[in-house]
Amino acid sequence: MTLTLTDPRPPSPADLAATSPAARRAAERLAALLAPARLADGDRFRVEYTRAVCASGMTPNTRLVALVLASHGNYRTGHIPTRLQPRLQGLAEGTGLAVPQVVVALRALEQRGWVSCTGGRDYDRGDLRPHIPQHAVTTLRRRAPKNGK
Repeated sequence: MTLTLTDPRPPSPADLAATSPAARRAAERLAALLAPARLADGDRFRVEYTRAVCASGMTPNTRLVALVLASHGNYRTGHIPTRLQPRLQGLAEGTGLAVPQVVVALRALEQRGWVSCTGGRDYDRGDLRPHIPQHAVTTLRRRAPKNGK
């Protein structure tokens, strides 16, 4: 019996993208869809974020965490200064959820492009920043009534 050493870690998205042009194109399309969208001049971040979150297919807990997080941010930009960051305990208190439920919701939001954290997955120390992913803005614009009706 021969034993061979293999790389114990599973391949990362970067590894997979490097192996195939089709996989690389798919990864680029996904990155473009999850990238934070640019809002039009005059758009208020919190209004657009709330509309996009409510129109999304998020679970109720995830939606609640997203909305409570956004309520801590600047109305126009969404930026949450470090001194106003709710951290995990603040989000748990604001939502009525347990801390592990908030962590699950934040991970889902982060994976789907709705939130980023300066501390990686250390949500208690890193600063959270809400984003509106490009795919959500595209969906909202498609659903918007024509001529203001």
